[in-house]
Amino acid sequence: MIIILLMTVLSAGMAEAQEGLFVEDLFEGRIIPRSMMDQTLITGSRLKQYGLDTYRSLNFTVGEPMFQDVEEMVLKDALGSDDQETSYTDGRLTYAIICLPPTATGLNRFLCFQAKKRKKLWDVTLVYLRGTATVSDLDKMFNKKKTKG
Repeated sequence: MIIILLMTVLSAGMAEAQEGLFVEDLFEGRIIPRSMMDQTLITGSRLKQYGLDTYRSLNFTVGEPMFQDVEEMVLKDALGSDDQETSYTDGRLTYAIICLPPTATGLNRFLCFQAKKRKKLWDVTLVYLRGTATVSDLDKMFNKKKTKG
């Protein structure tokens, strides 16, 4: 009984993270079956040093028709953004960092998208971040990791 309650609470928290976004259905497995995606969810103290409280990512491979749907969802979420950086290759969205409006409690939200075409398939990574971190904080964090490599 406690396990069922805990799973319900965790599921509600995960759904809340992307609530109101067009990509929410992707994160909830309603567009692409969860069995066809690699998913990562990290919350809590492990993210505190980065100024984040939620990290949620999806990795999946899809054909052209489904990629068009995913691309459309990401672009719709970008329309309501406070700021964004995007890159296109051959007219297709291949990279996006989208600064979403903050939560009601003032937490910053970001949607990161990367896609690479491989023959007739698209490899897609979609990441949702939430916390007190700013774009500048994320940029420093990612650039620091790049220079260490």
